Amino acid sequence: MVTKCRLSRSTPDERRDHIIAVAAEAFAHEGYSATSMATIAARLGGSKATLYKYFPSKEALFEAVMGRNCERVLAPLRDLRSSDSDDLEQLLTGFGARFLARIYEAGALDVHRLIHSEGARFPELAEVFFRAGPNAVVEELRATLQRFADAGQIACDDLVLAAGQFLGMLRGDWHMRFAVGIRPAPDPDEIARQARHAACIFVHGLRLR
Repeated sequence: MVTKCRLSRSTPDERRDHIIAVAAEAFAHEGYSATSMATIAARLGGSKATLYKYFPSKEALFEAVMGRNCERVLAPLRDLRSSDSDDLEQLLTGFGARFLARIYEAGALDVHRLIHSEGARFPELAEVFFRAGPNAVVEELRATLQRFADAGQIACDDLVLAAGQFLGMLRGDWHMRFAVGIRPAPDPDEIARQARHAACIFVHGLRLR
């Protein structure tokens, strides 16, 4: 539940953040199509005029929600590209553990379910999600793999494809079952084990022979 915020007594940045948080909750619980700007304004306890001052449309507000939620996943992953480590397997193990820890959070699950339920009817929403989240994660991985390819440590003619496949290995069957509610999130030890396993298989498959 989002903590209440007196919009009239907060700064513009605080108001904007609070609007995004309230909208995220509304989109997750009611779905994109069923959530209107009037619904969000009512949850905020303010007027639609105040809401439109910060966001010109529901689409713009949704994009802000996706940006914030996806940044939570991306933030702990950004050190991957800047690392100067020459141990790709160790790098990907750490990256994988951080990635898994984030995608099993409640907020990330809300986004996952929302995109799956609404994406076919509103493909523009899926585009917003992929720009803000998966595409950025793939690019972080691609850039790191490129460094190791340039150094002659791995061989791959499609690093974007390889990056996407590594993310798929990390999520695996467990995340699908978690998303539909038939399996709990893995604990930290299990997350670490899955990350190690995926990194080992992936890196050994790319190494020069």
